[in-house]
Amino acid sequence: MNLRAAIIGLAACSAGASAQLVTPFTETFDDSAQGWLSGSFAPLTHDASGFVTSTVDISAGGPFGLTLFRGHDDFDASGDAFVGDYLSSGITTISFDIRHDYSESLDFALRVATPLNSPGFAIELSDAVAAGVWTTVTFELDPNNPLYTPEGPPGFGFFAGVMTDVGNLQVSLTPPDGLGAGTFVTFDLDNVSVTPAPGAISSICVGLLAMSRRRR
Repeated sequence: MNLRAAIIGLAACSAGASAQLVTPFTETFDDSAQGWLSGSFAPLTHDASGFVTSTVDISAGGPFGLTLFRGHDDFDASGDAFVGDYLSSGITTISFDIRHDYSESLDFALRVATPLNSPGFAIELSDAVAAGVWTTVTFELDPNNPLYTPEGPPGFGFFAGVMTDVGNLQVSLTPPDGLGAGTFVTFDLDNVSVTPAPGAISSICVGLLAMSRRRR
């Protein structure tokens, strides 16, 4: 990391006083879809047992995957409980429960973006999700994660720029090859959670401060 990136990161560490901090939260969808939408911005079906559902033609996915669920600041998803400064809040993981009825295992990813929906980054899963069962998946928000893909310049400075101003979460799918048109699959989503690691932000800030001092 260069000095400029360290300075950007240090600025992010000190931003908590003015930025909206994010507390640990889990969206259980007990009463409604809570403002979450499908990939096409259509309303989701809410199941009375407490989860949301979307049926999608997965053959329509583009080169960057197919968005299935959206938790957007613009639509006050979950009362904006997921919106704010993840870096200063020490948020290091996002997890959720997912289920699908396709005949084979599927590959999912999570996209994290600013309220303007750009810039952002994506985190893929290392393992495909089997069909027909609820599966809890966890995404590590770390620029050193080998499954991390930035939509912009790589490096901590870019990562911090997104993490200090998160506004959109998107659950996406990488469709299998060779699908015929009209391949409809039903997806269920529940228990979307943001979780801080104890002392995570303190260790980041201390490390950045030490680096900036070494480079002077």
